[in-house]
Amino acid sequence: MMKRKGFTLIELIVILAIIGVLGAMLLPSLMGYVENAKKKATVQNGKTIYMSAMLALTTDEAAWESFYTPQNNWVAYEATEDGCIVNTTTEYKGVSSTYSKKITNLKSPLEQEGNYRFTVVARVDGYNHDTGGDWSNPHDITNVFRTWNYSDRRYKTFVDAMCKDLNMKMGLKNDGDFPVKMPYRKREDGGSLKLIRWLVVYRLDDPSKVEIWAGDGYKCENGPAYRVYPDPAINYK
Repeated sequence: MMKRKGFTLIELIVILAIIGVLGAMLLPSLMGYVENAKKKATVQNGKTIYMSAMLALTTDEAAWESFYTPQNNWVAYEATEDGCIVNTTTEYKGVSSTYSKKITNLKSPLEQEGNYRFTVVARVDGYNHDTGGDWSNPHDITNVFRTWNYSDRRYKTFVDAMCKDLNMKMGLKNDGDFPVKMPYRKREDGGSLKLIRWLVVYRLDDPSKVEIWAGDGYKCENGPAYRVYPDPAINYK
């Protein structure tokens, strides 16, 4: 009868060490592939929203008029040409978060040549998240827009038309899943809050340029952070 020889303890330790080294070498590459996949999925979802918005604007005259209805007091956001919000971070009781500037005089100069301003028309949260009611809390997000909503009632007709193509309801807070998700939440601008919100916007210097942005919804503000589509910001490339 033949005697079977197994691995010695030293041989097992060597094998485990080799596996550990290979794993340490491959893990960063694997994580990189996962992150890139999430970024691509986010851009594709942004494109889906963009196409539905453009379909509503090009096929529904009432939706177009609703989308471009002038406001008495603009809430405008300044962005860099490469798709990042200006003044992305501010210290609020030691916590860094995105915030918006309310601009009543659009003739005021941009902070840097090449920047542009935009206004938000519609918003929806990419996934569920905790909310609070204390406005002194820097982590407070006061609303969850589980379905598409509008930043001004004048935009209702447009949002309703866009939702029909997205097969999503408007202005209802139900318990269903989100047909359009935002899987990539990391940020590289120093902001502490995760990205949870899709924003449909248009540029004030060229209203024909419609864009899809990712935001954090800080304190019920729209909280834009990065442009997702078209021409995604560096965070999604």
